[in-house]
Amino acid sequence: MSTAAARTHPASRPERLRETTRPDLRVVEGHDPRRSLVPLVVIALIVLMAAIVAPMVINTQMAETSFAIRDQQLKLNALEAEAWTLQTQLQEVASPISLEKAARSRGMVPAGTTGLISLQGGSVEGGQPAR
Repeated sequence: MSTAAARTHPASRPERLRETTRPDLRVVEGHDPRRSLVPLVVIALIVLMAAIVAPMVINTQMAETSFAIRDQQLKLNALEAEAWTLQTQLQEVASPISLEKAARSRGMVPAGTTGLISLQGGSVEGGQPAR
């Protein structure tokens, strides 16, 4: 095979068909569209500010809650101390010796032995009157 025979040329198209199917292409000079960095910088600043402000707000809330819990704990301790004092006073007043003193100061006397009332005869059987 000869090299001349291996070379082929594309078939020529008619002039009329070439013009209608493919327009002439040309290079248009222009500038590269560059993206603005402003939106990226704004988003980065917002994220940075949120990362700084959020922990400060959370820490402030935690400190306020801690102070509120401390105040409530102090109130609870005071109320528990008052409850212990009142409980001690109640035990002192409710003791048998204190009750007897209070009754005597009001004019009460110890009861005698119990007796039975007979409804048929209308008499008291047994027992002693109070002294």
